[in-house]
Amino acid sequence: MNRKILVVDDEPNLREMLSDFLSQEGFVVVTATNGEEGLRKIYEESPDLIILDCAMPVLDGYELLERMRTDPLLLNKPVIMLTVQSSETDEIRGLRLGVDDYLTKPFKPSVLIARVNSILERKAQSISVNPLSFLPGNQAIKAEAEKRIAQNIPFAIIYIDIANFKSFNDRYGFVRGDEVIKNTANILIHTLQEFGQKGDFVGHIGGDDFIVIARPDKYVNISERIIELFDKSVTNFYDEEDKKRGYIISKDRSGNEKKFPIMTIQLAVIMTEHTKINHYGELSEIASELKKIAKQSDHSTYVTDRRKEKQ
Repeated sequence: MNRKILVVDDEPNLREMLSDFLSQEGFVVVTATNGEEGLRKIYEESPDLIILDCAMPVLDGYELLERMRTDPLLLNKPVIMLTVQSSETDEIRGLRLGVDDYLTKPFKPSVLIARVNSILERKAQSISVNPLSFLPGNQAIKAEAEKRIAQNIPFAIIYIDIANFKSFNDRYGFVRGDEVIKNTANILIHTLQEFGQKGDFVGHIGGDDFIVIARPDKYVNISERIIELFDKSVTNFYDEEDKKRGYIISKDRSGNEKKFPIMTIQLAVIMTEHTKINHYGELSEIASELKKIAKQSDHSTYVTDRRKEKQ
């Protein structure tokens, strides 16, 4: 789906020029002639980015931006402001209101397009970042995997899951559970720093599920190191009594009290060297099968899929 840009400017020639440039780059362009119309179209059209002139009748660019930033739905909507001659005072006002970039008229179309693409990419990345671990989230994970699939670059993708995390969370609370999640994220980052190379990737699917994408020849080192560091650190999050006896008492999904062992980490490794992968969903399906196998183990482990289907 093509991204949508709203151009709000009272100059007809500039609106037409911007529409032509942006349309040629594949954007869907909507226009408005003043700030009031622009505000209405923001709600009607839900654009991905707004190009906004500072000086307009009815409602100027700063007033429109101020109204946007008081609405939680529009708080993070990207805005580029156009100005004939921007003073320091104007720039400070815009920055305080959350403008993403300024462009001084006249400007080169190539510069405008570069800034639009840069802002949209940055916003997409920031939205996708997991707020707890600060690792890339689902959108970024999917994009990273699909980029490698499209380029036919062999890789190992490691799906990581913490066994007995839910019971730990129920027993000790979300604050301590969050610490386990952050510790796991740090382990993955540290491991890639130790065994990975430039271009390797670590992401946070959500909850206690993570993902690592790395070179195929490094998956053993990476998997074993993740397990080693996790097992070495996980008992630090338990009370001394629970640590000594090797389990906690918590409730299962049916509400019955049960003994749950110390958390372990389970890894499902998929090698794309020999397996024909067409899209990210196929990786998830294979990983789901492997995780079922890994969860049969009572200790931290990794299971590898090395099926040879590719001709």
